Amino acid sequence: MESKAVIQLAATPLSSEAFAPFGQVIWPEPDALDWQLGDAELDLNQALPRLYLMRLAAKPLRVQELAAHRQVTQCLGVMEPYPWQIAVAPASHSAEQPIDASTEVRAFTVPPRCILKLHRGTWHAGPLFESPAELVFCNLELRNTNSTDRFTLSLLPGQEAEISP
Repeated sequence: MESKAVIQLAATPLSSEAFAPFGQVIWPEPDALDWQLGDAELDLNQALPRLYLMRLAAKPLRVQELAAHRQVTQCLGVMEPYPWQIAVAPASHSAEQPIDASTEVRAFTVPPRCILKLHRGTWHAGPLFESPAELVFCNLELRNTNSTDRFTLSLLPGQEAEISP
């Protein structure tokens, strides 16, 4: 069995500024009648949108590949009071070339009570978490995202990334 170099990705605490190259952080705000700065800027016009709650099991904070959706601004948020992790890379990275986790992939710890809106094409792995055993996430994407708009990108050969929360 081939030995892999494990790249340690220290998860950055989430901030709107740090996450800006990959998407938007939607923080809780007072209710407003009209759009306001900080509201999600969504692109859902490529097909019918799908909003659902997905139940995910805990798994190790390891990344071997990332996924991207080129037709939609996917939104993810936990429905429970637990943080989670996500690894991201710029949408501009080519799908034809493996990605170097040590220089091009960033990890974030996402607190509860916020939602991430990923820019179209942002490469991502997650939601990831180790505890509790299961969490429920809100996911907004297109109805056919996983069948027609899911592209994957491997890390460089021999690499695996591990997120340190």
